[in-house]
Amino acid sequence: MRIRTTLSLCVILILVSGCRDAEPEGQAVPAAAGVTAEVETRVVQVETVSAETVMRDDYLIASGTIAAKQTSNIGALAEGVVEQIFVRVGDRVRKGDPLFRTRQVDYQRSLVEAEAMRDVALAEVTSAQTLVDRYTPLETKGFVSGVVFDNAKTALEVAGANLRLRETKVETAKQALRDTTVRAPFDGAITARYIDEGVFMANRFSGMGNSAVVQVQECGIAAAILFAPESELARLKLGLKGHLYVDGRSDPIESQILILNDRVDPTSRMVEFRMAFANPDCAVKAGQSVRAEVKVDPRSATVLPRRAIQGAGEDRYVYLVTNAQAKRRPVKITDIDADRVEILDGLTSGETVVLTASEPLYDGARIELTPS
Repeated sequence: MRIRTTLSLCVILILVSGCRDAEPEGQAVPAAAGVTAEVETRVVQVETVSAETVMRDDYLIASGTIAAKQTSNIGALAEGVVEQIFVRVGDRVRKGDPLFRTRQVDYQRSLVEAEAMRDVALAEVTSAQTLVDRYTPLETKGFVSGVVFDNAKTALEVAGANLRLRETKVETAKQALRDTTVRAPFDGAITARYIDEGVFMANRFSGMGNSAVVQVQECGIAAAILFAPESELARLKLGLKGHLYVDGRSDPIESQILILNDRVDPTSRMVEFRMAFANPDCAVKAGQSVRAEVKVDPRSATVLPRRAIQGAGEDRYVYLVTNAQAKRRPVKITDIDADRVEILDGLTSGETVVLTASEPLYDGARIELTPS
């Protein structure tokens, strides 16, 4: 009986203790609600700024390839076996320097024959002139008929014409002999050598492959051949200045657009333009890749102080000031300098955003301008 009574008392004590422990937990709910209400009614002091429109320098970016002012594949002027090549790849040449020579024997013989024929024609002229000189006084005295005298004068004219023809043949043979030595047409560099000595070269196109012996590039002046999308055509015009950045060269090259192609490639939808520059000692090589930054007409841009931008990476946003509240709005930006950014999307000029806040903001926070 005593045991049963003791157990009953223990049960009663446990129930009473459980009720007392639950009572403080139930009373804590109104206190938490009060804290939330305090946060929602708190006013954050902020400093604001308005997005402004400025005129910003704009640049068109294009890529392409370096080319020499001109490139010539030099072939034989006088056909024949290439007897000697005077240059190698990498050599610098001046205008008029010998490049290679074809065999001269046949052309020397042709010149000797032409000169001999000219001498024969000269002798014929001398003979015909002597006869005319002899007939002239006799014809006036009637000792020589007019027909004979006319024939003598005609023979002189024919001999004179033949002499002129033979003199032309001599000059042609001399030129052919000179042409056996091919010379550089301009100052430049040897950039290719296609054959070695002993190869027969024709001086006319045969359709049987390369007819050139060497390649010469005039590299003292070079040009960047650049390509831009046709959507940029309206911004391109002759005379626009810019900088060229060549791979392997640290300093940019100043230049301007000198040639603008009137044709848009129908396949790539790109337009070609060229920017030339002086290239002392051929320092920039034809074939190098190049990037151009061309300064085009200024454009309007929406600008904000960098301090107004929140977030990082691609997740950038500002707090827009709307009816005394901070409204979060995502934006896209690009850097201008250390203090400013350009707004590419998400904000227009004149809209007011939070520049600084007395404490962290959240979407919908109540705000109040900091007194001046």
